[in-house]
Amino acid sequence: MEDQQSKNESEIVEEEKEKGILSYDNDEQQSLFNIFGFEMTAPKGLKNPRIVYISFIVVNLIILLVLKNLLSN
Repeated sequence: MEDQQSKNESEIVEEEKEKGILSYDNDEQQSLFNIFGFEMTAPKGLKNPRIVYISFIVVNLIILLVLKNLLSN
C-alpha cells in the first residue's frame, strides 16, 4: 500500500517537473485592467502578471529603439 502511494507521489513530482514555465495549475483567468475596450487577462496561476506585461512591453521597446538606431546609421 505504501509502495503504491509513494509511486503515485513520485509520478506527481515527475509531472510537475515536466511542466514548463508557461504551464499553470489552472486555466482560470484573472482580469488585470481594461484600456480602450481591450481587457488584459492572465492565468490565475501566474505570479505578478502586471510585472510580466510591463517587462514584456519595456523589453520590446528597447529592442525597437536599438534596431531603429542600427538601421538609421
